[in-house]
Amino acid sequence: MLSGTIDKDYPKTTGGRAFEVGEPSVRRVMARLRPSRSVITSLHTVCRKDSLDLTEDDRQALATKVSEASQTRVVVTHGTDFLIDTATHLATHLRHRGVTSKTVVFTGAHTPEKFRDSDADFNIGVAIGAVQAAGPGVFVAMNGILLPWDRVERDDTGQFVPRRRQLPVTV
Repeated sequence: MLSGTIDKDYPKTTGGRAFEVGEPSVRRVMARLRPSRSVITSLHTVCRKDSLDLTEDDRQALATKVSEASQTRVVVTHGTDFLIDTATHLATHLRHRGVTSKTVVFTGAHTPEKFRDSDADFNIGVAIGAVQAAGPGVFVAMNGILLPWDRVERDDTGQFVPRRRQLPVTV
Protein backbone atom coordinates (compact mmCIF):
# COMPACT_ATOMS: atom_id res chain seq x y z
CA MET A 1 0.00 0.00 0.00
CA LEU A 2 1.14 3.51 -0.65
CA SER A 3 -1.59 5.99 0.31
CA GLY A 4 -3.35 8.93 -1.21
CA THR A 5 -6.88 10.29 -1.10
CA ILE A 6 -8.22 6.94 0.10
CA ASP A 7 -6.30 7.39 3.41
CA LYS A 8 -6.84 11.12 3.90
CA ASP A 9 -8.24 12.33 7.17
CA TYR A 10 -9.18 15.62 8.75
CA PRO A 11 -6.16 17.52 10.11
CA LYS A 12 -5.18 16.71 13.69
CA THR A 13 -3.35 19.99 14.30
CA THR A 14 -5.08 23.05 15.69
CA GLY A 15 -6.05 25.35 12.87
CA GLY A 16 -5.13 22.73 10.28
CA ARG A 17 -6.74 23.31 6.93
CA ALA A 18 -5.36 20.65 4.61
CA PHE A 19 -6.11 16.96 4.85
CA GLU A 20 -3.48 14.66 6.32
CA VAL A 21 -2.70 11.13 5.23
CA GLY A 22 -4.00 8.97 8.07
CA GLU A 23 -3.81 5.32 8.98
CA PRO A 24 -4.29 2.88 6.09
CA SER A 25 -8.01 2.71 5.35
CA VAL A 26 -7.81 -0.74 3.80
CA ARG A 27 -7.98 -2.34 7.27
CA ARG A 28 -11.33 -0.64 8.00
CA VAL A 29 -12.64 -1.44 4.53
CA MET A 30 -11.65 -5.09 4.87
CA ALA A 31 -13.50 -5.27 8.21
CA ARG A 32 -16.66 -4.05 6.46
CA LEU A 33 -16.24 -6.20 3.33
CA ARG A 34 -15.33 -9.35 5.27
CA PRO A 35 -13.65 -11.27 2.44
CA SER A 36 -12.77 -14.93 2.84
CA ARG A 37 -9.82 -15.40 5.19
CA SER A 38 -7.93 -17.14 2.42
CA VAL A 39 -7.96 -13.96 0.31
CA ILE A 40 -5.76 -11.76 2.52
CA THR A 41 -2.49 -13.17 3.74
CA SER A 42 -0.72 -9.96 4.77
CA LEU A 43 -0.94 -6.17 4.68
CA HIS A 44 2.15 -4.00 4.21
CA THR A 45 2.62 -0.25 4.06
CA VAL A 46 5.42 1.00 1.81
CA CYS A 47 4.85 4.70 2.46
CA ARG A 48 2.07 7.01 3.59
CA LYS A 49 2.05 9.96 1.21
CA ASP A 50 -0.23 11.75 -1.15
CA SER A 51 0.63 10.56 -4.65
CA LEU A 52 1.52 14.16 -5.53
CA ASP A 53 4.45 13.81 -3.11
CA LEU A 54 5.75 10.42 -4.28
CA THR A 55 9.36 10.23 -5.39
CA GLU A 56 11.13 7.77 -7.67
CA ASP A 57 12.63 6.26 -4.50
CA ASP A 58 9.09 5.60 -3.20
CA ARG A 59 8.09 3.96 -6.48
CA GLN A 60 11.26 1.88 -6.42
CA ALA A 61 10.57 0.80 -2.82
CA LEU A 62 7.13 -0.42 -3.92
CA ALA A 63 8.58 -2.21 -6.94
CA THR A 64 11.16 -3.96 -4.77
CA LYS A 65 8.53 -4.93 -2.18
CA VAL A 66 6.22 -6.40 -4.82
CA SER A 67 8.91 -8.21 -6.80
CA GLU A 68 10.40 -9.75 -3.64
CA ALA A 69 7.04 -10.67 -2.03
CA SER A 70 6.23 -14.36 -1.71
CA GLN A 71 2.64 -13.61 -2.74
CA THR A 72 1.84 -13.78 -6.45
CA ARG A 73 -1.34 -11.68 -6.14
CA VAL A 74 -1.04 -8.13 -4.78
CA VAL A 75 -3.46 -5.21 -4.38
CA VAL A 76 -1.88 -1.75 -4.09
CA THR A 77 -3.85 1.20 -2.73
CA HIS A 78 -2.59 4.43 -4.24
CA GLY A 79 -3.52 8.06 -4.71
CA THR A 80 -5.37 8.69 -7.94
CA ASP A 81 -3.23 11.57 -9.25
CA PHE A 82 -0.20 9.43 -10.12
CA LEU A 83 -1.60 5.91 -9.87
CA ILE A 84 -1.02 5.20 -13.56
CA ASP A 85 2.57 6.50 -13.34
CA THR A 86 3.38 4.14 -10.48
CA ALA A 87 1.64 1.22 -12.22
CA THR A 88 3.79 1.95 -15.29
CA HIS A 89 6.94 2.06 -13.13
CA LEU A 90 6.05 -1.26 -11.50
CA ALA A 91 5.20 -2.98 -14.79
CA THR A 92 8.52 -1.84 -16.27
CA HIS A 93 10.42 -2.95 -13.16
CA LEU A 94 8.81 -6.40 -13.17
CA ARG A 95 9.45 -6.84 -16.90
CA HIS A 96 13.14 -5.88 -16.56
CA ARG A 97 13.53 -8.31 -13.66
CA GLY A 98 11.84 -11.10 -15.61
CA VAL A 99 9.03 -11.39 -13.05
CA THR A 100 6.10 -12.79 -15.02
CA SER A 101 4.10 -14.63 -12.36
CA LYS A 102 2.70 -11.65 -10.40
CA THR A 103 -0.80 -10.22 -10.64
CA VAL A 104 -0.86 -6.68 -9.27
CA VAL A 105 -3.99 -4.54 -9.11
CA PHE A 106 -3.78 -0.83 -8.27
CA THR A 107 -6.79 0.93 -6.80
CA GLY A 108 -7.63 4.04 -4.82
CA ALA A 109 -10.48 6.46 -4.21
CA HIS A 110 -11.56 9.82 -5.51
CA THR A 111 -13.05 10.62 -2.09
CA PRO A 112 -11.41 9.75 1.27
CA GLU A 113 -12.62 6.48 2.82
CA LYS A 114 -13.74 8.32 5.95
CA PHE A 115 -16.33 10.29 3.95
CA ARG A 116 -19.84 8.88 3.73
CA ASP A 117 -20.06 8.75 -0.07
CA SER A 118 -16.54 7.47 -0.65
CA ASP A 119 -15.84 5.09 -3.50
CA ALA A 120 -13.13 3.35 -1.43
CA ASP A 121 -15.13 0.25 -0.44
CA PHE A 122 -16.35 -0.30 -3.99
CA ASN A 123 -12.91 0.14 -5.56
CA ILE A 124 -11.15 -2.09 -3.02
CA GLY A 125 -13.85 -4.74 -3.47
CA VAL A 126 -13.41 -4.66 -7.24
CA ALA A 127 -9.62 -4.88 -6.81
CA ILE A 128 -9.87 -7.89 -4.48
CA GLY A 129 -12.09 -9.73 -6.94
CA ALA A 130 -9.92 -8.69 -9.88
CA VAL A 131 -6.62 -9.81 -8.36
CA GLN A 132 -8.10 -13.30 -7.94
CA ALA A 133 -9.55 -13.51 -11.45
CA ALA A 134 -6.97 -11.74 -13.63
CA GLY A 135 -3.93 -13.41 -15.08
CA PRO A 136 -0.39 -12.18 -14.46
CA GLY A 137 0.25 -8.50 -15.16
CA VAL A 138 -0.26 -5.03 -13.71
CA PHE A 139 -3.79 -3.67 -13.72
CA VAL A 140 -5.85 -0.69 -12.56
CA ALA A 141 -9.24 -1.24 -10.90
CA MET A 142 -11.13 2.04 -10.59
CA ASN A 143 -14.68 3.17 -11.28
CA GLY A 144 -15.86 -0.42 -11.76
CA ILE A 145 -13.43 -1.28 -14.52
CA LEU A 146 -10.30 -3.41 -14.65
CA LEU A 147 -7.76 -2.53 -17.30
CA PRO A 148 -4.10 -3.35 -17.92
CA TRP A 149 -1.80 -0.50 -16.84
CA ASP A 150 -1.04 0.45 -20.45
CA ARG A 151 -4.68 0.56 -21.53
CA VAL A 152 -6.05 3.02 -18.99
CA GLU A 153 -6.09 6.81 -18.78
CA ARG A 154 -8.01 9.52 -16.98
CA ASP A 155 -10.63 11.57 -18.77
CA ASP A 156 -11.45 15.27 -18.32
CA THR A 157 -13.49 14.50 -15.20
CA GLY A 158 -10.72 12.45 -13.55
CA GLN A 159 -12.42 9.10 -14.13
CA PHE A 160 -10.31 6.12 -15.15
CA VAL A 161 -11.35 5.00 -18.63
CA PRO A 162 -10.02 2.77 -21.43
CA ARG A 163 -7.12 4.42 -23.24
CA ARG A 164 -8.15 5.81 -26.62
CA ARG A 165 -4.70 5.49 -28.17
CA GLN A 166 -2.06 2.82 -27.81
CA LEU A 167 1.25 3.58 -26.12
CA PRO A 168 4.39 3.22 -28.25
CA VAL A 169 6.13 -0.11 -27.79
CA THR A 170 9.52 0.16 -26.06
CA VAL A 171 12.11 -2.57 -25.96
